[in-house]
Amino acid sequence: MQFQTKSFGILEYDEKAIIHIQEGMLGFAKLKDYVLIESPDTDPFKILQSLDDSYVAFPVIDPRLLDSNYQCQVTPEDKESLGLEEPSEVVMYAVTVIPEDPTQSTVNLRAPLLINQRLMKGKQIVLTDSRYETRQPLMSLPDSCLSQAE
Repeated sequence: MQFQTKSFGILEYDEKAIIHIQEGMLGFAKLKDYVLIESPDTDPFKILQSLDDSYVAFPVIDPRLLDSNYQCQVTPEDKESLGLEEPSEVVMYAVTVIPEDPTQSTVNLRAPLLINQRLMKGKQIVLTDSRYETRQPLMSLPDSCLSQAE
């Protein structure tokens, strides 16, 4: 399948790669279908591209690459809505904001995105853990793969 994106041109993807987020992302409740774009140029980041709006794409990263102690408590309700049977089915991402000056980048550790890889269902959850911020500076994280690269 093909989809014309604003930032990445024509995106080729397999229908099996579509991630359905029933409740949408925070602030984007009407946008339900996404694909993950992986590229060596953006590694360790991936791009979560909306298939409902060509202008909407979120840079995402596994939060454990930034903080090895990152913990996400998944409620029974979240497990049920994602159809999780095994912990190994889920992958986790945190939405990042990368401004013109990349040293000012932030990550939302308070609201990770969980994806059931088997069913390709996703859900962004909001954690109650006050250790995590919605705009955590990337360079301030203890295990950040970004700060170690310097």
